[in-house]
Amino acid sequence: MTFKTLFSSVPFLLSLCFNINSLNGQVSSRSEKDPKAKVTLDLMKKRYESYTSLDIPFTLDLEIPEQPKQVQKGQFTRKGMKYKLVMNQQTVLCDGKSLWVILPKEKEVQINDMPDPQQNEDVLSPEALFSIYKRKDLSYVVLKEFVEKGKSLQQIGFKPIDKMADYSKLELILDKKTGEIVSFKAFAKDGSRFLFRFGTPKVNQSIPDVFFQFKKSDYPSFYVEDLRS
Repeated sequence: MTFKTLFSSVPFLLSLCFNINSLNGQVSSRSEKDPKAKVTLDLMKKRYESYTSLDIPFTLDLEIPEQPKQVQKGQFTRKGMKYKLVMNQQTVLCDGKSLWVILPKEKEVQINDMPDPQQNEDVLSPEALFSIYKRKDLSYVVLKEFVEKGKSLQQIGFKPIDKMADYSKLELILDKKTGEIVSFKAFAKDGSRFLFRFGTPKVNQSIPDVFFQFKKSDYPSFYVEDLRS
């Protein structure tokens, strides 16, 4: 489930039709792998792969050309391959095999196959935000380093190696000493912006598997569309 698909049902984000010339990226080489950035990404990898579970609040700022800025708050919970994403207008459940997109306003539930992790090329899925260090289809370089609220931060810029990707660049801000994610910004080729700002996480909690499972009895009047193959 990509964020493109996830937001396709939201009225103010009907599609992501991108103009390839809308942005000029800061990462110049499509094969560049900045060693300085890799050090921090390795810290990120060590940090997030050590957690048995992660529960983190976030704020998403949506900037769509010629539309008012939208702000959504959400909660992302992950345990292994399972996750739950709760936002203002929808909830996404993943039990490790299938995805359920629950749309309360429309009283609809969409069921999808879970993408194969080895074949999924999406960058903007909820899970991908916390495993961007695994990507082999992105070049990256340190854009700047700065101190904010007493923390030494590093901003890393990513660009897709594939020129046909539906985004032009990504920017990730990490705590340079711990590898903790502070924010993540995606730049669409039509000028749209998606900024995720993360709060304080709760980690290594005991979360039952049922937390990530869909119960039809909780949505008795909802139409369920099964799109699984």
